Amino acid sequence: MLQWPDLRLSVLELGENPSSSLNMQSVAADTEEIMNVEPSTILALAKNALSASKQALALAEDLKLDLDDSLSNSLGSANSSTLPVEEEEAPTVRSTRRLERQSKRRRMPSKFMISDTYSLRKTNVRKKVSGSYDPNDPLRLFLRGPETTQLLTAKEESELIVKVQDLMRLEKLKSNLQSQFGREPTLVEWAEAIGLSCSALQAELHNGNRSREKLVYANFRMVFHVAKQYQGRGMNLQDLLQEGSMGLIKSVEKFKPQVGCLFATYSYWWIRQTITKSIVQHSRTIRLPENAYSLLGKVVKAKRSYIQEGNHCPSKEELATRAGITVQKLDKLLFTTRTPLSMQQPVWTDQDTTFQEVTPDTGIEIPDVSVAKQLMRQHVRNLLCVLSPKERKIIKLRFGIEESKENSLSEIGNIFGLSKERVRQLESRALYKLKQCLVKQGLGAYADLLV
Repeated sequence: MLQWPDLRLSVLELGENPSSSLNMQSVAADTEEIMNVEPSTILALAKNALSASKQALALAEDLKLDLDDSLSNSLGSANSSTLPVEEEEAPTVRSTRRLERQSKRRRMPSKFMISDTYSLRKTNVRKKVSGSYDPNDPLRLFLRGPETTQLLTAKEESELIVKVQDLMRLEKLKSNLQSQFGREPTLVEWAEAIGLSCSALQAELHNGNRSREKLVYANFRMVFHVAKQYQGRGMNLQDLLQEGSMGLIKSVEKFKPQVGCLFATYSYWWIRQTITKSIVQHSRTIRLPENAYSLLGKVVKAKRSYIQEGNHCPSKEELATRAGITVQKLDKLLFTTRTPLSMQQPVWTDQDTTFQEVTPDTGIEIPDVSVAKQLMRQHVRNLLCVLSPKERKIIKLRFGIEESKENSLSEIGNIFGLSKERVRQLESRALYKLKQCLVKQGLGAYADLLV
């Protein structure tokens, strides 16, 4: 205990009962003995005491924690009187809160994880949006104006139609003035014919054009609804939307509300008519008549109905029966509506070989056939030597051996001054001589070619 005074002091602070005043006197006596020791020894003892005090302090803290836990769990009311009031209440409250905080920390992710998760989600959403966004999307380009997303009420639509009709009357009057004057009328002449001032006429024209544009923009969605039904028929969606817009503009100019028809119904048929007409005129390299397209539509509809019923490969007889046409007409229709291919189109996607390179030319004979024909011509010339000059001339004129033109019996008779019957007799006799000669020379294969 002389070498570890701090340890003894810490034990006293933890609650050990001091022995008596005799112990204090012994400590004082020990202190007097230490004072008589050399300074170097005192310095060494001081260093040891400092290190011992640090160790004792650590032990005291550990012991205090153990005492707090044991007091909160096992001590009763008998030992609680020996501790201060603060030490009696604090461990229980502090221990409960500490456990709660620890449990919350386990359940709650760190701020770094939260920020990382949020940034990751934001990045994923950005990637999805950027991946699905196509600046060249036909629908996005077609409906990019703010007026295309605003639907009109029945009252607004009727007001716009009235203004458009006023504009059509003004333009009709202008066309009448143009035919009357032989030139385009000026603004003053146009205003005088109507009975308005120039500023009022300009205001009417501006309101009419603005109303027509607004009515057209508000119905662009119907154009897209009709156009997408005709995709895959030889025209892309952009061209179909363009043609449908032209039909919509025409329906706006020709609509008459006094007939009792809704504008949506009226414009739908105009849009559909312009789209189908453009498909007939521009969808194929070789244009087909409209009746061929109507029949082809019936055949396609019949085939689609068979597929829905479970028959994926209907025969031509079944298709013709359901389409209401004959099999011969169906064959002719399918033959004429074939899609032509370009001769410069590659046969395979991974090679540059075109159809022109692999398609034979029927107008050019192959070498074997050409040589065979040359030999046959030489044999025929040799055989003609057995005939008389008159018979030889008749055969050459009749079959066009030396000339490309074949002559009739009447034409040959006019050349020789003979009747048609006499020329026929001379021809028959010459052919008979040729057959006899062919059999003798072993060229019986040629005899079948002679009449």
